[in-house]
Amino acid sequence: MKLVRIAALIIAAVFAVALIVGCSGGKVEYIILDEVLADEQYGIGFRKADVALRNEVQKILVEMKKDGTLAEITKKWFGEDTSTVPDTFTPIETNDDSLDKIKEKGVLVLGLDSSFPPMGYETDNGEIIGYDIDLAKEVCKRMGVELKLQPIVWSQNVNELNAGNIDCIWNGMTINDERKEKMCLSEPYMNNRQVVVTTKRTGITKLDDLKGKTVVLQAGSTAVEAFEKSDIKNIVKEAIEVNNNVNAMFELRNGSGHAVVMDEIVARYYIAHLAELEEVANAAEK
Repeated sequence: MKLVRIAALIIAAVFAVALIVGCSGGKVEYIILDEVLADEQYGIGFRKADVALRNEVQKILVEMKKDGTLAEITKKWFGEDTSTVPDTFTPIETNDDSLDKIKEKGVLVLGLDSSFPPMGYETDNGEIIGYDIDLAKEVCKRMGVELKLQPIVWSQNVNELNAGNIDCIWNGMTINDERKEKMCLSEPYMNNRQVVVTTKRTGITKLDDLKGKTVVLQAGSTAVEAFEKSDIKNIVKEAIEVNNNVNAMFELRNGSGHAVVMDEIVARYYIAHLAELEEVANAAEK
């Protein structure tokens, strides 16, 4: 685990430098194109049979909305309450014992991509924080169980869930038809959009400018789905899939890619927190 953490810190430091400094040593300016590829909603994924556990988490989220806790956590991360948790709780009928098993075990294992700010990500001191983490901590507190955070390879999220290695996927996961088929999902708790991120030096200002260019995507993400359904699929030179958004942005920085398709929430966080990333980069160089 110590080696994994050291590797994660090295990646974070390298990414910080990569995001700020271009190949030529100049500062890179990132932009998000106005044209949107897809509108999405985030949800929490559980095993198909774990309806009782899903119901309990959903019920607590509604309670958090009613008592103001949800708004407080959302404002902490986004400056305003942009959550979309419904006002009322309607349980899915079930008689399974998934909730009883979690309470008996005393732990809820949450699977996540730990490089997905601001939903869930690892800081330079190895702590995993984020909006989804704060929500999950409060839910677990009210359930009377501990929260265990388990980083996973995002493209393997369903396999990790069905293998029993994690109890839920709570990490800015987009609700789509494929995931509805494979998982028991919560109600949507936040809206998102798939956008295109590029740099000023590429000269790209609209989707049509991607003709003949290379686009980078996170494997297993709905960015791939949005790309496949969009018109830009037919005009780009190629699409490269990488393990996470950190690597995607690295490819954009070093010129291997001309644009990245990714969640708008994550993209805006990266761009808005360049100053903080610069501190990480400076510390890594000392």
